[in-house]
Amino acid sequence: MKVRFLDGERFRNGFLAGTAALERRREHLNRINVFPVPDGDTGDNMVSTCRSIAERTCVSKSLAETAVSMAEAAFAGARGNSGIIFCQYIHGLAGALGSCQSADAPAFARSLLAAVPFAEEALYKPVEGTILTVMRDWANAVYHLSRTEPDFAVLLPLSLEAARKSLIETPRKMELLAREKVVDAGAQGFVYFLEGVVDFVEKGNLKLFPVRTGAAFLPAVTEDSHGDEMPSFRYCTEVVLQGKGISRTDLIGGLSRYGDSIVAGGGGERFRIHLHADCPAEVMEHLSGKGSLSFQKVDDMRRQLEARKHRLSPVALLTDSCCDLPPEILDRYQIHMVPLTVSACASEFLDKLTLKPGQIYTTLRETERSFSTSQPSYGEFVRRYSFLESHYESVISLHLSAALSGTWSVSRKAAANDGGERIHVIDSKNISGGLGLLVLKAAEAAAAGKSAEEILEIVRRSIPRTRIIAGLSTLRYLVRGGRAGAMAGFVGNMLNLFPMITVDPEGKACSFGRPGSERGNRKKMLEEFEKLTDRHGLEKYVVLHADAEETAGELAAELEGICGKAPEYTMEISPVIGINTGPGSAGFAMILES
Repeated sequence: MKVRFLDGERFRNGFLAGTAALERRREHLNRINVFPVPDGDTGDNMVSTCRSIAERTCVSKSLAETAVSMAEAAFAGARGNSGIIFCQYIHGLAGALGSCQSADAPAFARSLLAAVPFAEEALYKPVEGTILTVMRDWANAVYHLSRTEPDFAVLLPLSLEAARKSLIETPRKMELLAREKVVDAGAQGFVYFLEGVVDFVEKGNLKLFPVRTGAAFLPAVTEDSHGDEMPSFRYCTEVVLQGKGISRTDLIGGLSRYGDSIVAGGGGERFRIHLHADCPAEVMEHLSGKGSLSFQKVDDMRRQLEARKHRLSPVALLTDSCCDLPPEILDRYQIHMVPLTVSACASEFLDKLTLKPGQIYTTLRETERSFSTSQPSYGEFVRRYSFLESHYESVISLHLSAALSGTWSVSRKAAANDGGERIHVIDSKNISGGLGLLVLKAAEAAAAGKSAEEILEIVRRSIPRTRIIAGLSTLRYLVRGGRAGAMAGFVGNMLNLFPMITVDPEGKACSFGRPGSERGNRKKMLEEFEKLTDRHGLEKYVVLHADAEETAGELAAELEGICGKAPEYTMEISPVIGINTGPGSAGFAMILES
């Protein structure tokens, strides 16, 4: 059947077919992913981007209206380097189509060609031998073929051969690809997408999305073909920036001091930004001066590579950012972490990743600004579990108390959605250093070669023996966060009394003793520590603080004097927790022997 024009419905149907073909090759793309870093998620990111476009697009008979809706959907769901480049290409295509209700082959070809530089300008340093190269070569082929071939049913299969040829040549244009003996994963994904479109044009069955047999291009590759060198920058960082008067050139130039692999998709007053950086919090601090920030995503590429190539145990450990463990311990035991979200002034930040504790405490002290917090999303947990299940035999997910947050509940639902047989979601009934000690126990057991069942038993036995007590410097921040009555805060301040808090056996936060002076509270905490260790014995303990390093040091020395051993570590608590306790608070967490 001849196809002489494209309208909105045909365009979207072809896109659905391309997405389905791409999804079938997802794992192959992950395996051959070496550029810009071998983080093994190009397939996941491209599928996620295209699926978002397919699901969110509002289809009309108008090609232009459908393309604009696709561009909006792409902006909302683009992920990863290749995904954002693909998003930008669709934006360029929508702009080039103008107000076309439909397009013949020459008109569509001109639009495809015009979209290429739009995608290129979103990159800090475009590299040849990538998805951009194949996009350009394919668009050129479509343009030249359209001069003599008006039938899309003939034109698209012919142009596919040009895309495949360009793909094969990517290793000649990039030394890294040649050394690893693979083609570029993003470019390969684009070719898979085109193959799906061609299948639909030739066979026209949208329900079946048949896979091309024989002709489908699938380069040979071994399971361990991609490199295993640690990336130059640790975190794959993404964010949507919205503001007025933003220059793309200035935006990209300013980001170049923080990392590489920079892509700034979108335009006008909205940009979807991607870069690899070592300190995402510095990136967000820089960008926050230009507008509001949302849809942040930070992937730890080091942890991803360890999971694929250098895992310590067949059991993966996942926790949330309310688990207070020092970075060196998280790294030593390859512990995966999902961040909670902190919102303030129309911007969102990821706890411990894109927000520095110092920023929080300065703002709390100097302003009356309030912060809100939220649990990780269901989709984020589904994404994490999908990755972990593909690289580990089982997953143990240990979270802050279900009585304090919905994190455990969302995590459990996501695990059940993913099958759940190999994923074990545990309510720690604790928080901060208490949760940190439980995760540390699990990590030590995993590193010692314990099975998932053995680790679970160790954790379950330890939960009832875990305690946490903290002294606050004021009631002000509990009142501001809505966790203490305004009258209680007023009276406490008038009498110069300081509260102490703990977590009960059900995981609920509650007061510990009666509020007293700062010195009196310290004495009560030390007495309780001594009483518990004398009665039950002490296995481990840690010291915690919120912008009170000197106080924490003094407390650690006094506790060591009581028990005769130093804490496992002393550290600043998560910003999500510090928002409520406020600066100046300090305390300890412990696991008792019995």
